[in-house]
Amino acid sequence: MHARITKRAWQVGFPLALVLTSLSVIPAAAGSTPVTVIVVRHAEKIDDSRDPVLSEAGAERAQALAEMLEHAGLDAVYASQYRRTRLTAEPAAEAAGLKVIVEPIEGDIGAWAQAFSAALVQAHSGQTVLVAGHSNTVPPLVAALCRCDVAPLEESDYDRLYILNMVDRGSQPRFDLIRARYGEP
Repeated sequence: MHARITKRAWQVGFPLALVLTSLSVIPAAAGSTPVTVIVVRHAEKIDDSRDPVLSEAGAERAQALAEMLEHAGLDAVYASQYRRTRLTAEPAAEAAGLKVIVEPIEGDIGAWAQAFSAALVQAHSGQTVLVAGHSNTVPPLVAALCRCDVAPLEESDYDRLYILNMVDRGSQPRFDLIRARYGEP
């Protein structure tokens, strides 16, 4: 009897299996306890109001994220103070038996990204963390962690997934970056 792989299972499961396999072969610095940070933008929103909820497509994407991260071993889940980020992160948090931690985004985005990235590294040694942000906060946060250039997100970019795995815990931790996509394009 042969197992049948649906298109949906292939879209969700295969990329995550590749990512998790690649993370397992990345060596961590001797004596370090690596941190893995998964960063996504909130899913599709219902309208352009200040604090909208997710649209039907957004709710489906949030569920796809939870399914994709089912075996990721999440230890913490963060979202901004806005409903769209919390609603994106909640299915994954609930599946992992966690509550979403609200990380307010205030003031200068670059300064926020630098401070929050340092706090993540300090607070989550040896853990896997999910962060749901916004089109204007995800690239600076990812860039602060990997110390690399990250392209801006377009308004229509909801399927991006950034996985950062610490490979050096020195005075300025270094992360390898894997860029992926999840859910429907």
